[in-house]
Amino acid sequence: MSNRKQTSEERKTIVVIGADDHNLALIAAIPEAKHWDIQRVLEWEDVQPDHGRIDFDDLYRTAREKIDALDGGADAIIGYLDFPVTSLVALLTRDYGLPGASPEAVASCEHKYWMREIEAKVFPDTAPEFAALNPFASKNSRHAVPAYPFWLKPVKAHSSVLGFMIEEDDDLDRALHACRQKLHYFGEPFNDFLAHLEEPGGSAEVGGNYAVAEELVSARRQFTLEGYVWQGDVTIYGVVDSIRVGEHKSSFSRYQYPARVPDHILEESKTMTAKLLDAFGYDGSPFNIEFFWNPDTDALRILEVNPRISKSHSPLFKMVDGVSHHKVAIDLSLGRKPEMPHREGKDEIAAKFMWRSVEADGIVKRVPTDAEIADLQKLLPDLDLAILVEKEQQLSSMFYQDSYSYELAVIFLGGDSEEMLEDAYQMCIDCLPIHLKPLPETA
Repeated sequence: MSNRKQTSEERKTIVVIGADDHNLALIAAIPEAKHWDIQRVLEWEDVQPDHGRIDFDDLYRTAREKIDALDGGADAIIGYLDFPVTSLVALLTRDYGLPGASPEAVASCEHKYWMREIEAKVFPDTAPEFAALNPFASKNSRHAVPAYPFWLKPVKAHSSVLGFMIEEDDDLDRALHACRQKLHYFGEPFNDFLAHLEEPGGSAEVGGNYAVAEELVSARRQFTLEGYVWQGDVTIYGVVDSIRVGEHKSSFSRYQYPARVPDHILEESKTMTAKLLDAFGYDGSPFNIEFFWNPDTDALRILEVNPRISKSHSPLFKMVDGVSHHKVAIDLSLGRKPEMPHREGKDEIAAKFMWRSVEADGIVKRVPTDAEIADLQKLLPDLDLAILVEKEQQLSSMFYQDSYSYELAVIFLGGDSEEMLEDAYQMCIDCLPIHLKPLPETA
């Protein structure tokens, strides 16, 4: 069905799935936004609930009801969050006859086992060894996993939830125990999405409640290409450095734009991206794809593909290029080739810093006050931050966290140099105290 408006002269109705004030403000700052009516359909809290429980079909039904109730319907449907938003957008654009990647192509990106299956066919020499693992199966079923060490992660999750470095049998037992407790939070709603596909993109027997064991692909450097596919052609409009910390270098400490990656590596990564997305049948939508790069050997390995813009990178594009790349998603859904400005922002470089705790667990005893934040903003007027914890909150109660750290705050900063960014971030840490009371580790 289609309920699109038929004349280009009318204002365009842009539906945002999983809306929040911060990202809507970035959209509103795009010059063309004066011609758009932005409609919030589902809120951030609906699609990323603190308790982690997602009823996919209820969200899908509610989104359709809200879109059907719009006067004149939707001209574009976008999202900037991971699952379930990516999957909802794919189904809704199909339902309403709007441009966008097919649900099957989106599933090929989202389903981590299917993605590796396709990658292995396209790049048999560089794809990692991998295996599907049913956490509820007997120990005898584990014989197919890669040799230690390897990385274990769910078929579908995000923010590195339930991702584990596996170096020995005991690590695997603990990781599978954790998966059995929480895997269904993503697995069940992901299965609901897969049920809406016209045909599976990979092994149909590997559902959402599986984990994937992968040979390690990590290297010293990691970067992300932000791009889109328009009528079969891949365009890359930005490259972002991803800097990791922690025991296994598995926790992001900051995203920095623009990335410092040599031209020959960018060209090779673009070529690999185009081949893989073509194999997915992915077209008419934005994406970001994460690579590991070994500067000593120039080896490139693909980590994952996300069928969306990165919300984390959006303020960085605004600071450096002049507008957020929400513009790319909207242009594509309106059926036109995006035009992103380049280096027209106020800053030479920008970063998203992720302030983390590596305590096993703890209780938040103090968070920055509004007055402390206001005082800091007098020194750093462009400071954009969000404190993610509350006083007396137990860190382990936070749902969307990786397996080795807790994210306390996010801080966006722009400036003239990397040194300036790091100095400003250190000032934030010094002036905005967050006090934690550590808890003893449980056996």
